Amino acid sequence: MSIEREEINSSPVREFLVFAIAPIIVGVAIIVSWLLAKNNIGPHIIYIAIAIFATLFGGMQRFISGFKDIFNRRITVNVFVTVALIATVAIGEFINAATLIFIMSVAGAFESYTLDKTRKSIRGLLDLAPKKVTVKRNEAEVTIGIEEVQLGDVVVVRPGERIAVDGIVVNGQSSVNQAPITGESIPIEKYKGSQVYSGTLNEEGRIEIETTRIGEDTTLAKIIQLTEKAQATRTPIQNLADRFTQWFLPVVVLIAIGTYLVSKDIRIAVSVLLVACPCAFAIATPTAVTAGISNMARRGILVKGGSYIEEAGKIDTLLVDKTGTFTIGSPTVMDIIGINGVSKQEVISLAAIGEKYSEHPLARAIIKHAKEQGVEIQEPEEFKAEIGKGVIARFNGKVLIVGKEDILEDKGIMLDETIKEQMTIQREKGRTTMLVARDSEVVGLIAIADKVRSGVKDVILLLKKIGIKNIIMLTGDNVMTAQSIAEEIGVDDFKANMLPEQKQQVVEEMQKQGKKVAMIGDGINDAPALAMANIGMAMGATGTDVAIEAADVSLMKDDLLSVVDFILTSKKVFQRIKLNIFFSIIYNVIGLTLAAMGMLTPVWAIVFQEAGCLTVVISSTLLLWHKLRYPKID
Repeated sequence: MSIEREEINSSPVREFLVFAIAPIIVGVAIIVSWLLAKNNIGPHIIYIAIAIFATLFGGMQRFISGFKDIFNRRITVNVFVTVALIATVAIGEFINAATLIFIMSVAGAFESYTLDKTRKSIRGLLDLAPKKVTVKRNEAEVTIGIEEVQLGDVVVVRPGERIAVDGIVVNGQSSVNQAPITGESIPIEKYKGSQVYSGTLNEEGRIEIETTRIGEDTTLAKIIQLTEKAQATRTPIQNLADRFTQWFLPVVVLIAIGTYLVSKDIRIAVSVLLVACPCAFAIATPTAVTAGISNMARRGILVKGGSYIEEAGKIDTLLVDKTGTFTIGSPTVMDIIGINGVSKQEVISLAAIGEKYSEHPLARAIIKHAKEQGVEIQEPEEFKAEIGKGVIARFNGKVLIVGKEDILEDKGIMLDETIKEQMTIQREKGRTTMLVARDSEVVGLIAIADKVRSGVKDVILLLKKIGIKNIIMLTGDNVMTAQSIAEEIGVDDFKANMLPEQKQQVVEEMQKQGKKVAMIGDGINDAPALAMANIGMAMGATGTDVAIEAADVSLMKDDLLSVVDFILTSKKVFQRIKLNIFFSIIYNVIGLTLAAMGMLTPVWAIVFQEAGCLTVVISSTLLLWHKLRYPKID
């Protein structure tokens, strides 16, 4: 095994030793102090000094924080610890005070190590980006450090290598595993013009990528930045925990005084102070939020703060921008109708030849469909685009016309009732019709529309099953197109011909009616509505900086099921927070009762209190591996 691999394998051990340094030093000092005292070696002041050193060394950070909080008139967990330990030292229990700090240090080391591993589950994504890359420089391929890569460089990625930059494929074709970014388990086909992301795995072919983002600007780096920022935010329920701590200490002090007056035993009063430390209560929320956000980030769901996890369970109305959410966001051939005995294959072949040199989105849809059908697209002899109408081309001595009915009428080609009837049927379905003519004869009709995403109808049923009462589609399309899609996917309502500012007004109106509104959009023209909603969600945000900035939740995968995942996981996290709080209260109530009855020594009081903290940490950490179970739909 190489030295490098040995270092990698030993790193968890080194990390744990870093967390264990304080407990080890405190433990050794306690043993030395105890041996000196037991064997009467030297003056008492020596073992007392060693015990006090152990107490101060192990608890220094807590003491500093505690005194700062007292100075700032804030009652926190560290204030509890400071008061309890001062009381322990004041009654001459020096070794016991050091032992208490040792127990706290061991529990704190375990807690910190566990939470650090939770956070590193996200930060570790940075390791997915390779440190060395191959770039093309002056027609030669050279290997350089990732920090030397510049915007515009062409990076060469071979099969089995990870992609180090965000960029556009300029040469080659391959399947890329995007799971670290989007959560998609199935590799995605990439070819010239496709977007790729740092940290993803090139599985098959050799590809060349023109770099568009490097370093901290890559999508992978932004995922990590956003997730870490989210883990640092506070939820409303966490603020409630802080308020609880503020009045809990005075109550505990009164109970401690009461037990002392009754028992005349200061150790019992100290035990009450120690066992009542609300450490478990204080970490009940942040540990669960951290684990939940990490879990979702690994599945391509970026949540900007814990408050949105709490808010998700209250959402009852979902507003969804149609394009790119319910639909794939680009024109697709939906139907081909041959006329006068002409086959569908011949219609699409003639249309593709006519549109071969056109840059119009509808032309690209026709070309794409022809290629998918295995049609060989031949070269037209002549080509001319009529802006806003269609194209005219010449092939094998015949004139090909592809476009709207206007361009045919301009050329004196009349449409019979059969063709008009077919056009009406397609338009009622919200589709755009493209006519195909050869010389003076109409040979076919191609219907094009923005295709509804696969499985959308089932996802809408799932959303209703998990508590979303109203799902409303917003779109800039005309009423006919909007109605057709709304009926197909089963939303509750739709609003057509919407401008960006009008979408924001819809959000505002819903909120005035007392509804909790989530908005899903693309993060650009929907930014005002996303900002106004209780929760703004940007879908397919990997390609859009604005989406990541504007939304409260960024769904890195172009799949509406991610919305279901976010809501269900958020509900699970919130349930776990409440369970953690329940655990902490139970531990405090039982501990206070036992301590007040004189059944807990100071040492056992702190053991009992720290057991509550570890229970909460373990409970929260389990969220890292939580797997969703979708409700059954009828």
